[in-house]
Parts: sequence; C-alpha cells; structure tokens
Amino acid sequence: MTDAIDNVVGGVPLIVGYSLGGFVAMRFAAHYPERARALLLAGCTLDFEGWKWWPYGVSVRLSETLPDAWLSAMMHATLTLTLPRRWVEVIEGIPFNRGVFSQTSSIVHHSSGALDEISGYAGPVLIVNGEYDFVFRADERRFLHRLAQARLRIISGVDHTAPMRRAEEFTAIVDEFAGKVFGSHVSP
Repeated sequence: MTDAIDNVVGGVPLIVGYSLGGFVAMRFAAHYPERARALLLAGCTLDFEGWKWWPYGVSVRLSETLPDAWLSAMMHATLTLTLPRRWVEVIEGIPFNRGVFSQTSSIVHHSSGALDEISGYAGPVLIVNGEYDFVFRADERRFLHRLAQARLRIISGVDHTAPMRRAEEFTAIVDEFAGKVFGSHVSP
C-alpha cells in the first residue's frame, strides 16, 4: 500500500479517511508517520474496544444468514432512508461483494485500540463529524485529548453520512485543511 501511495502522489500526502477508511488511515499513519503529512478523519472517532465491537459483529453475522434478495432489499431501504437519491444510484451501481461485511468486521475488530495506536502521530489532524453521528462520535473527546494537535469540525444537522449528504461542505473543509497543511497553493 505504501508504494502505491508514493507512486500516485509523488510526495507525502494529506490522507483523508471516512468511516472505515478513517480507521485504515489511522493505522497507516501510526505505522508510517513519515508518509502521512496530515490526517483528515471523518466519522471514525469510536474506539472499538470491548463491548463497542459487539453490535457491529452481530449485525455482520446476521447479514451473512440472509438470502441475497433480502439483504439487497434491506440495503436498498437503508440507503434510500439515509442518503440523497443521487448517492443511492451511485452506490447501487457498484457491484457488491457480500464478503466485504466479514472483511470490514475483521478490520473493525482489529481496530480495537485505534486511539492508542494513533496517539503517537504528531502531524496535523482534523476530525470531521456529523452533528448527529452519535455512534461514531462516542470517543470524540478522547481522540481530541490524546491527539493534542487535532482540531474538530462538526457538520451540523447530519449524521454519519455527512460527507455524502453535504458533499460540497465536506469538500470545502478538505480544501481548507489542505491549504493549511500545504500552504495557500494546493496542486491539483
């Protein structure tokens, strides 16, 4: 993974991670701090320690028992209730691999202690959360305490889907942070 980032970026990047991608970004920066100029972590200030992993693990095991048609109907209903129509169409247009649930469950389960792991990272960190993302904001204060350099931005009136529901606002936040990290000129 590190070689792929180096080849594509050509320098030390600002790494943006949303939800599960945020946990991947934290793990990357903890293991390769010299390869992460800064981190923008969205919807991932939950440390899956102890009981906090249990609800996710149970929902994954339940999804594995459902017939494909039922799982598809449940996912469509969830997407329709939580996202703008344009995002539902984009997401449903991507071929779905059922194995992704068990893979993400494994990543989440092994992300227990993510806060301990990332607490040694010294680069700039911006945490972006939706105001009503109660689950993934559960350890927000702990993250801010352990990462003294971290700053917090809240996107008001939205939940965990904030980067998709408010794509323009989220993009502006990323651009603003990138400007601070790299100076006023950010290369395309």
